[in-house]
Amino acid sequence: MLLPSRSLLVSLSLGVVIASGCGGGGAATPTSPSASGGSGATIAGTVSGAAATAPAGMTVAVVGTNLAATVGASGDFQVDSVPTGNVQLQFKNGSMNATAQISNVANDEFVQIQVQLNGSSASIVSEVRSAGKVLLCHRTESGTYQSIDVSVSAEPAHRAHGDAKIGEPVPGDTTKVFDENCRPTGASVSIRKFTNGQDANDAPGPSITVGSPVAWTYEVTNTGNVQLTGISVADDRGVSVSCSSQPLPAGQSMTCTGSGVATLGQYRNVGKVTASWTGGTVTASDPSHYLGVAPDEEAGPKVQLCHKTGNGSYHSIEVSISAEPAHRAHGDGKIGEAVPGNAGKVFGAGCSVR
Repeated sequence: MLLPSRSLLVSLSLGVVIASGCGGGGAATPTSPSASGGSGATIAGTVSGAAATAPAGMTVAVVGTNLAATVGASGDFQVDSVPTGNVQLQFKNGSMNATAQISNVANDEFVQIQVQLNGSSASIVSEVRSAGKVLLCHRTESGTYQSIDVSVSAEPAHRAHGDAKIGEPVPGDTTKVFDENCRPTGASVSIRKFTNGQDANDAPGPSITVGSPVAWTYEVTNTGNVQLTGISVADDRGVSVSCSSQPLPAGQSMTCTGSGVATLGQYRNVGKVTASWTGGTVTASDPSHYLGVAPDEEAGPKVQLCHKTGNGSYHSIEVSISAEPAHRAHGDGKIGEAVPGNAGKVFGAGCSVR
């Protein structure tokens, strides 16, 4: 049953339904709404004739109830939750006061009519009824969505208004789909790239002897609430990355891997994940670093430093003396020294900041 939280104007001409102004201006406004799936029928249509040349402000009321709607500028109206049986409609506008009857209205029926107004008389010149229902996620005036049942014939008008079925993309925002409760749910993904086990977002990263193996891992997480498929990770330095071909459910993670050989000097590469879902694709990227050092440097004297990690915390690492300047430029320091960029703080035992 169509909920009247956001009225839909439906025009009928020779049995064709035309969406008209779902946005609210001049829209039909039922005064007695019912809950989704509630009983009653929906009556929608247009008024025409000499008495309807200026229909704006005209009301259509269901006699014997408090149900009423305002006729739009183009003559459209819709009344929801109409009781079953013989229904008498009253059309009023200034001196105009006429009634027309629709017989044997059934529960959950969608009745589309065209009404001819002449003087003080109203005649129904066209009537089409349908009983088939479609479950849609209906957009309300507040921008939220709720589940409603509408007739099959009314579905195109509702889709034009911004409605859609459960599991379909949200109109106007293909990054989201409707879940089973008509909530717009989005797809998103994240990636964390590790070099030899370190999440080295910032330079210099771990020191690795030139010619030694480098292992990269790419932790991909489905941070949205829809399933992702076709997970692939590309590395901007040409590293070949292997990922599982299995779908990734919401909230779950998978690990992709790549490998290489350390080269001399500062090295940076970026992993980018791409994943598919019913509404398109989502992407994310993350960098990682290492410092390639010559074998003699790696075997030489070492220095203990408090190393700044990607999340701003510190832990103790051992690097060659030749690598110390690069680490200090990154924000590292020794125990007992001032913490770079943190006035009044020094490195304490275990590289704590105090």
